[in-house]
Parts: sequence; C-alpha cells; structure tokens
Amino acid sequence: MALVQWMRVLDTVSGLIQFGARMRRPVTGDVGAPPALGGGPLGPLGQLETRLAGVVVAALKEAFDRDSARMELERSHIEAERARAEQALRAELRRQAADRVLGQLRLVAVMAIGTWALSAALGVWLPGMRAGLPRVLLGSGWLCAIASLGTAFAGWQHITAWSSDTGPRAAAAPTHAATSVAPWLLLTALALTGASLLAAL
Repeated sequence: MALVQWMRVLDTVSGLIQFGARMRRPVTGDVGAPPALGGGPLGPLGQLETRLAGVVVAALKEAFDRDSARMELERSHIEAERARAEQALRAELRRQAADRVLGQLRLVAVMAIGTWALSAALGVWLPGMRAGLPRVLLGSGWLCAIASLGTAFAGWQHITAWSSDTGPRAAAAPTHAATSVAPWLLLTALALTGASLLAAL
C-alpha cells in the first residue's frame, strides 16, 4: 500500500515539473535555437527547476528506500514471531503427550507394586498357597509384576529424554516398546495371581 502511494506522489511531482517546464517555455523565437543559458531570462529558472526536481526525486527515493527497509524489518520480525509461536506450540504438544504417557506408566507401576504386595500378603495368610500349582502361578505372577514395573521405569526414562528434545519431531507421539509392553505384563501378572489364589482355595 505504501509503495503505491509513493509511486502516485512521484507521478504527481513529475507531472507538475513537466507542466511547469511547458508553461515557462518561450512562445516566440527560433525553433532550432538553443535554450537560454544562465544569462537569459529563463536560464536561472530552468536550472532552479532542474535542481528542485533532482532534490524532490532524491527525497522521494530516500523515503521509498526507508519505507522498503522498514517493511523488510517488519517482515523479518513477523517471521521471527511465527517461528517462536511454532516452537512454543511444539513444546506444548510435547509436554501434553509426555504427561499422558507418564500418567499411564505411573498407573502401571502403582498397580504392579500393589498386585505384588497384595498377593504376598494373601500368600502368607492362605494355607493353600504353599501347594505346588498355586506357588508356581504366584511366582509367575510376581515375575510378570516385577517385569511390568521394570518396563514402566524404562519407558519413564525414555519419555523423560524425549520430552527434553526440541527438534522438529517434537509434536509426534512418543513411542517405545516398554510403554506398550508394561500394561500387558501387568495384565498377565493380575491373571496369574488371580489364578493362584483360585487354585489355593
């Protein structure tokens, strides 16, 4: 918009200069004669008009260059703001994804510890848990519970390292084998522990 306005001003000034030169041109005289120089009546006025036109054009060019530089600075400022906004959005998406996965792993770890502690208490109180099959099932359940706890810790470590990454892949969801295996190990531990308790009754 500013460029169009400056071009209109430049056209207007150029038209005024040409109109003024036509108005001051002598009506009579030889057509082939050279224009009057400094000593003639129109010589100083013509030189003044030429200098004035040069000054106006130089001022307009300087204003145009300054306006272009300002627009370039504003454009670079807008680009920097957009890059900062994109980086903040990536960081927020990364934080939300990490919070979701860490909440799931925290739940898996708490349930694995609770399953192990409860099955250990019931194994001491129930006399049938000392038999062969319930003991094997309970030991397998404990093994799966401990493995679920270990995979939850491994997934926690991976998600913590992933959340500190500031690369362009930050908005993608974190994927790790431990985060996928931990819930299934916990489910297996619950099934084996329940089967051992049923076999002990």
